[in-house]
Amino acid sequence: MEKQRILVVEDDLSFWEVFERAMKHALAAELLDVAFVRAGSVSEARALLKEGGLDAALIDVRLPDGDGLNLVQEINDGGVGSPMPTLVLTAYLDPKVAIRAMDAGAQGAFSKVAPVPETAQAIRRLIESGGSEA
Repeated sequence: MEKQRILVVEDDLSFWEVFERAMKHALAAELLDVAFVRAGSVSEARALLKEGGLDAALIDVRLPDGDGLNLVQEINDGGVGSPMPTLVLTAYLDPKVAIRAMDAGAQGAFSKVAPVPETAQAIRRLIESGGSEA
């Protein structure tokens, strides 16, 4: 499998640094070649999505310049770049947020404090979905 480029829309730089390091290690152990591309805001994410070359996206719900769930909807509607598989990240996983994420077109939602192996498996499933409808 060729390298997968995954957009991570996350404004918390401390979380991002720990997340990227942990996920690269966990995914390498599963023989997945992944490059994470970070955007710190909805506007940065839109610019990267319009450039293309991304295979999937992990999107935080609360961002400094907008709602990540609206961005998920835009991605799945083809409003910014090509539709792609998405997962929603949230510090507080509430069932209502998960339902909204799925309604917006995300393959799922998971907590930022989920165990590393669980998060790695969610990313593996996202990559394997390859843009097919969930």
